[in-house]
Order: sequence, then structure tokens, then C-alpha cells
Amino acid sequence: MASTRLGYLALKKEATKATAIKPTNFIRFREGDIVFDQEVIEANPIMNNRWNPLTAVPGKISTDAEFKLDVDAKEIWHFLYAALGNYTKTTLSGTAVKHTFQVANDLPTYTLEQLKWNPQWTDYEVIRAYGGMVDSFEISGSDWICELSVKMKAHGVFVKWDLTADSTIWSPATLNLTDTRGLVASDIIKITDATETENTTIVAVPNQTTITANTTNTYEVAEGAKVELRPQTPTYSTQALPFSFVHASFQFGADLTAAASAAETNVENWTFSYENGLEERYWSNAATPSVIAPKGATAKLKFTKYFTNSADRDAYLNLTKQAVILSLDLGKVIGSTTYTYKLKISMADMRFTSYEMPTGTDELYAVELEWTCFYDTATGKAVEIELQNDVADYAV
Repeated sequence: MASTRLGYLALKKEATKATAIKPTNFIRFREGDIVFDQEVIEANPIMNNRWNPLTAVPGKISTDAEFKLDVDAKEIWHFLYAALGNYTKTTLSGTAVKHTFQVANDLPTYTLEQLKWNPQWTDYEVIRAYGGMVDSFEISGSDWICELSVKMKAHGVFVKWDLTADSTIWSPATLNLTDTRGLVASDIIKITDATETENTTIVAVPNQTTITANTTNTYEVAEGAKVELRPQTPTYSTQALPFSFVHASFQFGADLTAAASAAETNVENWTFSYENGLEERYWSNAATPSVIAPKGATAKLKFTKYFTNSADRDAYLNLTKQAVILSLDLGKVIGSTTYTYKLKISMADMRFTSYEMPTGTDELYAVELEWTCFYDTATGKAVEIELQNDVADYAV
């Protein structure tokens, strides 16, 4: 079997919502998959047969993706933009740039592509999801590299499409497919049937059932003719810049101004989570979602804090509203500036929703806290995330 280390993950923002493009931003990731789920409806009419599932009927098709990645000072940009949707850029000094993300009413869509198995073999799989949107993400830190966990939903997916008519040799030939969604011009594809195979480039995608490509063989439906994507050659042009738990700091205050000038507080096992509440809607004449739309957004913060005295505890319990700033500062200077690679999450109105101090044999007392992020009328926002790096412009 091929090693999973030989695969890749690529993504790119779509110019038109839920319309596939060729993803060219290759992202380092630790684990995860694009999952294609074909619902099978069990038809079971009364027909003098005690067995329940009698006929299999194709139902809804859903596409989910879930990935775990290092929190990287350059690559996390794509997921923050996909999740929050509102983005501005400010040049700080020299090559130092600040990217600011706030909650938008609508979200962009992305095309994702994942390679599995060995690209040097014939039995590889390139799966492409289009119309991908971030449903939720978590940024967490414990005693290792900080982790980003992302869950996404997509409007559709391409694994392979079958030919619906025999093809002829032509330049370019018209290939009639079950579907063409997910494919774009310039994609390198592999065409195969029981006796022939070749790699070629898509010249055009005229409609939802045909593509054109230069072919040197003929392909027959009776011999299982099909079209699949060929792997791209991934490029990682920048050095990885992951944050670890030692780069994290927390500041608390009555408002964000007070929090920004407050002393840093130590916490353990922290997680910031954000949810868009995506809902898939299925319309007639399509098995895939016709629309995926965000509902109410929410954010939470969880962490454990070791208390040395009850005064510390009371300071947390007595405050009904508190602003929190979570900063990840790599400490690495950007170019010749005084700015460093940094991720800052500002939460202006945080409220306790859970407080627990568990007891265990020979354990130190530590409080497990959960906060909910509320909309702050004074600042006009709930969450703001800032990312400092040296990427002047992302290939969106």
C-alpha cells in the first residue's frame, strides 16, 4: 500500500459560487479526507415478502471534508477567510502585512482537491470537491504544536465520471460524460477503458455533459470507459511557520482596551471554536445540495486554569462580562521590520457558561472553564481575527 505522506491537499477560492476551479494552493496537513456520501433509500412496499429492504434507490449525495493542520502563520489565511468571509489588508511596514477577518453575512466557496495513494502508480485517487464552505473550525493548544481542525461542506464532488457514448480519435474529441461538474479546462485527465488508457488535457467544458480533449485512442462504453483526474505536482514555496503552545498568551479585561494592556495570564489545554451553522438544502432535479447557507454564527473558548488561591477564582466568577485576547506570537521578525509573525483573536464580550473544578486521586485542583462569545454593541463585532505575516497578496 502507498504511504499517506505521498498525498496532497490543495484549495482555492472560487470566482463564481459553487463553480469548480483548479485549486493551486497546496496546504500542509496532518490528517483528514474529502468524504463522498451517496445515500441509499431502501424501498420496501408491501409485496408478499417479509424482507424489508427490497429495492435500492439512489438518494441524496453529500460531500463533507474534515482536516487537521498545524496552525501555520501563512497557510491559515485561507481557512480564516473561508470561515469568516469579511477580509481587509493593511501594510504595516516594509514586507509586514496585517490581514483582518470579521464575520460576514455570506461566505465564499472553495474548490478542494486531495490526492490519495502513490501518484507514481496507476491506482491513485484524485478527489475534487467544489462549492466548499467552512462549517466550523477549532484552534487549540496543549503541550505541542497548535492545531487547526476544520470541517467543511461542499456542493458537489468529482471522483470519476463514466462515458455515456463511445468516443473517436480527434483533435479535439468530444467526450460525453455522466456529468462534468468538478472538471475545468486545463485539467489533466486519465481516460481509461478495459483495453486503452491515456493522459490528456481538457481543452474545454462546453456544458454539464461534455468535455473536449485531444485523444489518440477510441474508448467504448461497453468496456467501462471513464474519466479521472491526474495528480498535480504540488509546490510548497514557503517555509512552514507553525505556532506551538509556548507562543500562546491570554489577556483579560473589562473591554478590549483594558485586555490589551493587561498582564498575560497562563492557562492550559485551550480551544477556540467557531461555527457557521451551515445548512444544506436539496431542491428538485438534483441529488446534490442546491444551496448551502450559513445560519447563526457562534464562538466559544474553553481552557483549564490552575488556581493557587480563592481570590484568583473569585476574580473569574464575579465578572459577568470580560474581554479576552488570545495571541499566538512566533517571535520571528518579519523582514527588516519590528513586527513578528502573529495571530490574534479578539473577543469583546465573553460570558461564563460552564465552571467545573473536578476532584481526582492525587490531582491538583484546576478549574475547567467554558465561555460563550456574545456580540458587543460598543465595538460592533463579536470576533475579530488578525494575522500578521509577509504575504502581500494571496492567490485567491
